[in-house]
Amino acid sequence: MLTLSKVFAEQNELVPFISSYQNELETVKVLHTLPAAKQQRFNELTHELLDSLDDVHDLKACAERSRSSREHGNAVYTKRSKTNESDRRESLLLACHFYTQAILQAENVHEELCLGYANRGMALQDFGLYKEAYDDCECALEYGYPQKLQHKLIMRQAHCAWQLGDVRKLREHLSWLEQQQLNAGYVNQLEQLQEQLTKLQEQQVSEPKEELTSEQAPSLQILARNHKIWNSPGVKGRHMVATQSIQPGDIIFKEQTACFVPLEPGLICQQCAASVLYAPIPCPQCHQQVVYCSRHCRQLNEQIHSYECAGYRKNLFTMLGVSHLALRMVLFYMQEWLTELGKGSNVQEAWKLLMAKASKSYDWPGASQGLLSLCMMSHLDKAAAEELIYYALCANLLQVYLHKCTKFYEQLEVETREDGHLLIAALILRCAGQLLCNGHVSDTIVLRFQCHTMESKLWRAPFHLSLGQMHKFDSVALTTALNLPYLALCNHACAPSIRLHCDGRAVSCLAAQQIEADEEIFNCYTLDYRNSSCAMRQAQLQQTFKFRCKCIKCAGSKPDEIFLSFNRYRCEFCAHIFVPGQREEFKWWESESNSAINCSKCQATQLFNWFGILRRTLEFCSEQQQRRKAYKAFKELDTWLLDYHSLKLHLAQQLIAACLTAKADGATFDDSDYKQLSRILDYLLAGVAAQHGADSMTYISHLTYLMDLAAFGKYKCSSEQLKAVRTAINYLPTDTKRIFVNYYNDFIEQRSAANGDANANA
Repeated sequence: MLTLSKVFAEQNELVPFISSYQNELETVKVLHTLPAAKQQRFNELTHELLDSLDDVHDLKACAERSRSSREHGNAVYTKRSKTNESDRRESLLLACHFYTQAILQAENVHEELCLGYANRGMALQDFGLYKEAYDDCECALEYGYPQKLQHKLIMRQAHCAWQLGDVRKLREHLSWLEQQQLNAGYVNQLEQLQEQLTKLQEQQVSEPKEELTSEQAPSLQILARNHKIWNSPGVKGRHMVATQSIQPGDIIFKEQTACFVPLEPGLICQQCAASVLYAPIPCPQCHQQVVYCSRHCRQLNEQIHSYECAGYRKNLFTMLGVSHLALRMVLFYMQEWLTELGKGSNVQEAWKLLMAKASKSYDWPGASQGLLSLCMMSHLDKAAAEELIYYALCANLLQVYLHKCTKFYEQLEVETREDGHLLIAALILRCAGQLLCNGHVSDTIVLRFQCHTMESKLWRAPFHLSLGQMHKFDSVALTTALNLPYLALCNHACAPSIRLHCDGRAVSCLAAQQIEADEEIFNCYTLDYRNSSCAMRQAQLQQTFKFRCKCIKCAGSKPDEIFLSFNRYRCEFCAHIFVPGQREEFKWWESESNSAINCSKCQATQLFNWFGILRRTLEFCSEQQQRRKAYKAFKELDTWLLDYHSLKLHLAQQLIAACLTAKADGATFDDSDYKQLSRILDYLLAGVAAQHGADSMTYISHLTYLMDLAAFGKYKCSSEQLKAVRTAINYLPTDTKRIFVNYYNDFIEQRSAANGDANANA
């Protein structure tokens, strides 16, 4: 198989050096106006690469793997307990896990796909996930479930519709079932559901749904009253300024992106970006890379995905990074941009019209996101020649992919026109250049495992975790790359005045501190001043964003004082306090290469024996004696790692997580264990708040340890701490927030209320 780097290297040799950048269209033209022989070879390389990426799976092997997983699920489901609720629940979850594997492994083998969906729907219904079970039945019917057995699925859908309170769907399904020849058992179920339909209809009449009033409806205009956009050509450009005093936590604006791309295939819903997927619905053509949380989301994304499906099959997009999001911008906004493309008699005129539109200033929220995206800044004119040609080659490859592998050009009516190819490639290149300095990534808390893995002991009910399982939501992952043109108007500062709350496609911008009227509102484009040195930040800002930062944290006399405070060692030989001198030494424990760290005074290489001792004990936290050693080793870190050292915080997190995992697996803990863990947790939370902020996803992920210890009744939370937990939970995405709120209500609220009553009685 040809590799992208090999093809680009050969194509680069065919392209003349671009001495001066004009615009994206002229850059792309260079790739399309080569001498005949070179042009032919250039084009051949692109087509050969796309052809070589075809990954056709062995459908027979897919069917066999899917059938095996489904049979495992059947065996677990059949043996589920009828009397022990806990065992029954674990069996259902394990069966769902196997059925999900069967669905993902089936690829487009429809006879296996429909059976996997049908069986998973059965287990999901028994567990109480009625919405997901309904969708699974619909998928089973879509992929050809045997007609003579379809009444089973329709009956199951009717039951789910009843549980969901969906009168319309319940009526439709019962009407269909009434026309079928059913045995006595199904007739009995039908009669019971007909009674439930009558009750739902009566309830619907007596309790009409409330209409959303204008006061209750979200208003973007109201949210935009506390700031405005100023334009300072040649100085700051467009930037955001407060028009009144904004308090910490106040919403400054909300923005919902039209397009994003997942950073990891198969991790989140491709339509709504939900990260908790009990029952993922994959595209059967995409080799498990594209999943949805529901059929509704799959249908909403159907047109866009029709242009990307072949690319996912070829594993093309993972090679191209930001250019994939640039492609998706073109796919989303093309219809809007077409109105301008059609006005030009040739490619030059069409491009000129588009760029004229891009040079205008637009008011938000009145302007569309497509127009705002056209206006975003690009630094391709400042890019090095090799960087420019790389993104131009990416744009050309994607343009050829659209023409060769999809029906995208049919909507443009320019399938045979070279002008159309030039325009699409130029637009992809323009979007890539804009995203390099304006794109955003969102992070969120995720389960340690993929969120659609139904771990058998994790859940006690839908969206309700079992006691002691909250710590398994202690991971923070970058999940999406998003186009947010309004947020992009905020200039950079290494001490940002805003923080972002990401909820799927929606991003809320909140004040991180007091912002006074007429004060500029700043975002941070890199790691902030607490998590990077000034030199690190300046290097990244110059390389990516082409400017040198002059914010107050960079211009001060001690720009690295706070960052270095998280990286101070005491020499093991001379007791001198020092900070490593090289960038790669700051996080040496996260690197595969072991960087030698030398004392700045005596030059002795640090041995770090204490690190090895603690790491070894972490593997045996199920044994009480080993836990005692770990607690002791952690306390001794005070000798070598000063204050809230990044490594000590890392080891604190590792130790607490290992202990809670051991307890969840059945290890016995006594009061001494809980006392030690509570002490370490207090240190961890204080340090993470200092380094990342008490409103960061990192801090909230560590609150999962507090929530588990509090749920056990072994961590004495003050009223202020409980309030902080409830506040932090509000920063989570909707699907994850639901899980956290339920856990708090199920275990912590009850214990805190009981403790309050006990204190009152005392």
